[in-house]
Amino acid sequence: MRLNRIATMALALTGVAWMMTPSVTSASTINSAIPHYQHIVEIMMENTSYGTIIGNSNAPQINALANQYGLATNYYGVTHPSEPNYVANIGGSYFGIQDDNQFYCTAALASTDPQCAGSSVNHTVAAQSIADQLTAAGKTWRGYFQSLPPTPSVLVSSGPGANGPYTFKYPSSTVALYASKHNPFVNFVGTQGDVANMAPDSQLATDLASGNLANYSLVVPDQCHDMHGTGGCSSTAGLIAAGDAYVGSTVSEIMSSHTWQEGNNAIVITWDEDDFSDSGLLGTGCCGANPGGGHVVTIVITNKGPIHVTDNTPYNHYSLLRSMEDAFGLPYLAHAGDASVTSMTPLFHPSRN
Repeated sequence: MRLNRIATMALALTGVAWMMTPSVTSASTINSAIPHYQHIVEIMMENTSYGTIIGNSNAPQINALANQYGLATNYYGVTHPSEPNYVANIGGSYFGIQDDNQFYCTAALASTDPQCAGSSVNHTVAAQSIADQLTAAGKTWRGYFQSLPPTPSVLVSSGPGANGPYTFKYPSSTVALYASKHNPFVNFVGTQGDVANMAPDSQLATDLASGNLANYSLVVPDQCHDMHGTGGCSSTAGLIAAGDAYVGSTVSEIMSSHTWQEGNNAIVITWDEDDFSDSGLLGTGCCGANPGGGHVVTIVITNKGPIHVTDNTPYNHYSLLRSMEDAFGLPYLAHAGDASVTSMTPLFHPSRN
């Protein structure tokens, strides 16, 4: 009982501190050992703990990558559930969001819109994300989503009738292959209307072949291939196997492209949060967020060769954002600039000894 009270108090204090208005921290790659990168492709998986993946025979391709390239062994989500982790991953804060409600939800809509039940903060935020930073710097970004709904001729971008990439769940609420909670670009004012940069994952192959890969890409499998699950998916073991196959084929597709061979490029495979088994407990986060979102696998593949690096430094999604901002020469957003957050330098600039 006493432990529960301590954990609850810690969570409350963390929430107060981290819901403060985030800022942008001036920074430069002059002080970072991470070199300049041309392309970083991030693959975001779902709701699986580190211990469930590493050593699991249902995930042979992911384990092979972890054994060949860079593995962060002490990496954490920043909170629960999914949506705030996706938002934090590109924005440096979850802005008080603590649910998976629709992107347009506000506290005022909590009592009238069933997709907003329990909302206490705005789910659309005016702060910058790394996508906004890249655009301002003359660089590019794109989100690739498996099972993305088609964009209709009349696009509704707010309220209960939101459609296309704004759809809450697709093709239905029970078989929700695509879910807007896994598309953080719709949560930010600066990217919400840029539907041309929210593409089906099949577009990735086209962009690789044409040399039009964005500087930063976020690849999001659907819920039958991200290890989350929804109606019509297979068992837990089947979900892990399906996710493993998706990661393996996507990584192979990227690494076999001409784009991969030029300059400095990286693929990051990470999970938004763990399986909730330790939700709310101390020790489930790091770097200023504890309790956090649980211990998850994060693998960094660079195009300089299969150099195996095991890094036990405490990291979380803010560490990854900070590292990508270093790689692109951008200032740090919000908590990515906190003193408790460090760049993932050993993984993005592995030793060549």
